Amino acid sequence: MFNLLFILFVFSCKKDDPPLTPESPGAYENGILVLNEGLFQQNNSSISFYNLANQQVYTQCFLTENNRGLGDTGNDFEKYNLNGKDYVIIAVDISSQIEIVEANTLKSVAQIPLFDGTNAREPRRIEVYGMKAFVCNFDGTVSVIDLISNSVVKTITVGANPDGMVQVANKLYVSNSGGLNYPVYDSTITIIDMNTNNIIENFETRINSSSMIVDSQNEIYLLSSGNYADINPALVRINTTTNQVDQLFDIPIGSMTKVGDWIYYYNLDSKKVMRINLITENLDASIILDCADYETFSGLQYNAELNLLFCFDANGYVNSTTVRCYNTSGVFQYEFMAELNSKKIICNE
Repeated sequence: MFNLLFILFVFSCKKDDPPLTPESPGAYENGILVLNEGLFQQNNSSISFYNLANQQVYTQCFLTENNRGLGDTGNDFEKYNLNGKDYVIIAVDISSQIEIVEANTLKSVAQIPLFDGTNAREPRRIEVYGMKAFVCNFDGTVSVIDLISNSVVKTITVGANPDGMVQVANKLYVSNSGGLNYPVYDSTITIIDMNTNNIIENFETRINSSSMIVDSQNEIYLLSSGNYADINPALVRINTTTNQVDQLFDIPIGSMTKVGDWIYYYNLDSKKVMRINLITENLDASIILDCADYETFSGLQYNAELNLLFCFDANGYVNSTTVRCYNTSGVFQYEFMAELNSKKIICNE
């Protein structure tokens, strides 16, 4: 408790530099949008923008464009196109809001509260399917949002604390972590028909699971964090024809991303980025990146539009995040400073 109070005190005393603003106000094209989670209960989520043309970083972009903050703990965002125009949908967890902005101006077009009466649903992850967005909420539900009317059209009850989603054809797989139910975690996946918004099936996998990746053979790779005691983290391969677990990789994975027919993952023990071949289902012994010099490795993400790998160093969670960029062989390209606890990037061209 003392350490947490000390961190909050240090952060509250930190004086931020004034935000940069783009040369053409509202222009966020040809660059990288960064969603910054901020610090829990500090109401300081933000969006940064890295301009690929001039290598400048612009901070507090949502605040600049909307004269208000984004909210408390931005958790996920996705880009989609409606009638030829790009938008970004953002899940703001503790504030329990869905924010929709124009991608190239970051001007807000809709704010959708997600509450059950007075209880916050806490949106965590987003999957866009046609003109619908599926949002898994930590209260054990999935909200279906119509992206034309920007309204919730259905709320689906799934398992405890869902924290990951992937699409396989017209099916949405939702991993139920039960992360708030320690030591009795959930171990199920719920399948939803994305056309009818109805549950098809629930099946057992492994406890405390979150993020998932789908390969070219429609197999799912599911990250299980274990119980932080006698059940270690592992990666689970799921056959989506039978909805059965076919393989378990006993490796301590902290985060992962799909790069073509590979999974690149961060090994918590070795502090290295390594990979798994999704065709042969074999571990590759080669090391893509040695991240031992990162102060706080907090995630990695491959961007197909740029064909580059982005790694986040949260620098103790109370300082600006260093975003480092590499090619898929692990050769350093460039880096820039975003804001507090960067979570995800979107290429905005």
